[in-house]
Amino acid sequence: MAKLTGTDYIFSVARVRSIEKYMLSHERAERMIDAKTAEDSIRILEECNYGYENEAVNPDDFEKLLTEEHKKAYDFIMSIAPELSYFRMFLYPYDYHNLKVLMKAEYLGIDATDLLVDTGTIDIKVLKNSLNERDFLPLTENMGKALNEIIDAFPKLNDPQIIDIILDKYCYDEMYKSAEDTGSQFIVNYVRMLIDTINIKTYVRLKRMDKSWDFFSKVFIKGGNISEQTFISNYNETLEKFAEQISGYGFKEAFLEGAQYLEETGLFAVLEKLLDNKLIQFIKDAKFVSFGIDPLAAYLIAKDNEIKIARIIMAGKLAGISPELIRERLRETYV
Repeated sequence: MAKLTGTDYIFSVARVRSIEKYMLSHERAERMIDAKTAEDSIRILEECNYGYENEAVNPDDFEKLLTEEHKKAYDFIMSIAPELSYFRMFLYPYDYHNLKVLMKAEYLGIDATDLLVDTGTIDIKVLKNSLNERDFLPLTENMGKALNEIIDAFPKLNDPQIIDIILDKYCYDEMYKSAEDTGSQFIVNYVRMLIDTINIKTYVRLKRMDKSWDFFSKVFIKGGNISEQTFISNYNETLEKFAEQISGYGFKEAFLEGAQYLEETGLFAVLEKLLDNKLIQFIKDAKFVSFGIDPLAAYLIAKDNEIKIARIIMAGKLAGISPELIRERLRETYV
């Protein structure tokens, strides 16, 4: 097909703008937290068009509701986008998650069916059959390479962690290549920033676990803005010193705040939240774009974040966690 231009997305962007008003705003999230019951919180999600008309939702089944909403968001974008292949990349992490589950289940001899998610680009039955038959042609090239690497490495190491390391490496490599294929610098920059946040989280966790720098080097994901050398050369430095090294990438303040909370409590929750917020702050620029692929991509990313927020709130409500503690983990909203 002919190369798409920004004007090819005029209709699509208008459709996205028409439903952004139904997204989970900060005000709605606050109402969910303050609701007297979990049922009342679910009703606020229904205001955001979660679920189906005249179909009551049991709060205990909220995960099913969130899974359905994720599918609805992706199906919506696929129904209006001029080029469908550009948006598959946002579902690749779910494919790779399923491959992790299936490979670990095979090598460890366990049943992990409940951990599979039906939101990837490849049907779970296809994934299972490909692994059983060792026929990776129905999968992407990166997935096939990753699986062959695991099949070669696992018997030698007998360490389930190698499955995560290899699949993560190929997953984000595939996302980055797919981002470049879109021709959108916005999407490329988002993926680079996403990879940075993953590497930062991994860096801090491994330091807390007293893992060596060479182990970090094995799990480092390429494609971000922050080089591997930046992490390695500061591996034995304080978190405050490292914060200075990443100030040019826009992470300093969030990192320092999250690191301080980590030092005081031993918990990663605030650091993870603040890094996630940086991604949402970045994509908010797409709200001011009149045409092009960027608003559609931003909507999908924002919906993923929104569902994460809804999950945090619903899980907290059902577990009887205080509103204050729920707010502590609450991500920034897109609208």
